[in-house]
Amino acid sequence: MNDASAHLLDDIERLSALNRARRDPAIERQLVDLRVQAFNSLQWPLNPQPWPPAWQDPFDAEALHASGGIPEITREQLSANALAAGVLGHGALLVRDFVPAERIAPLQQAIEAAVSKRDRKQAGDTIATDDADYCPSGFLNSQYKLGVGRKFIADTGGVWAADSPRGLFEVMELYRELQLKKLLGDYFGEAPCVSVKKWVLRRVDPIAGEADWHQDGAFMGKDVRSMNLWIALSDCGGDSVNPGIDIVPRHFDHIVQTGTDGARFDWTVGPAYVEKHYTDTPWVRPAFKAGDALFFDHMNLHRTAWAPHITGRRYAIECWFFAASVNAANQIPMVF
Repeated sequence: MNDASAHLLDDIERLSALNRARRDPAIERQLVDLRVQAFNSLQWPLNPQPWPPAWQDPFDAEALHASGGIPEITREQLSANALAAGVLGHGALLVRDFVPAERIAPLQQAIEAAVSKRDRKQAGDTIATDDADYCPSGFLNSQYKLGVGRKFIADTGGVWAADSPRGLFEVMELYRELQLKKLLGDYFGEAPCVSVKKWVLRRVDPIAGEADWHQDGAFMGKDVRSMNLWIALSDCGGDSVNPGIDIVPRHFDHIVQTGTDGARFDWTVGPAYVEKHYTDTPWVRPAFKAGDALFFDHMNLHRTAWAPHITGRRYAIECWFFAASVNAANQIPMVF
């Protein structure tokens, strides 16, 4: 590590501690840029250990059958082995009560502030250029082409965490409290990173009809090493009126056929394809309580849930983590 890289990392730690003691919008905006700059300044040697990691399956067959094939544990049971066994063995891992109850409402409020101010700005209202709730980075805008990606996220009911410096800091504090950096470091066997384009604060209203399925590896690249953390901040899924997520409960080692069987896009998987080909592991719609979390990787086949009775709104945080040496470079990595 060179002196410049060490200085950037020291700045992130120092400024985070200052902001922890007293929230400062200027610091929060600076931290977004520093996390990207620090990642770009560092060398990330390839982990020499074999991949995927070895794991032992601790999940009871009867419990798996009852849950539709997705293993469920509590936060206290979460470990790198449980994570690998769930995601690599069964396609996903559901962690109940992952977010402490007292953190749920403030995180919902952070998402509401970010999405509402973004919507107001798009509608022509004046939002202060230094507003920490919604303040896209001038550095990122000047260095990367972000317009199409930012619009896609907005159209699907979200805001990049990087566009909400206050929201990003609050979520990062949650991850620090939950010791996610150690958990994911143990899983990857190396330092984890996050990204600008795959870290989203979501306020999701019902979609217009049945959605296509997709694997994020279809556009991030099959050979990355990833872990998605999808946190429900509203009761959703199952029979709820709030939209959840549908999952095919199996692990894939390939990108399945896209653009056929009624698929709307060349990178998505048609609903009829899933119905025809995965009768042995039929898709499930897990029921989430606010604070529950789902882990899965870029090979997982999933979609946003739709049904006529789904009329409510769901708040959620979705963050993709990568092994730093095998990351999705087109998603703009950031140090974690």
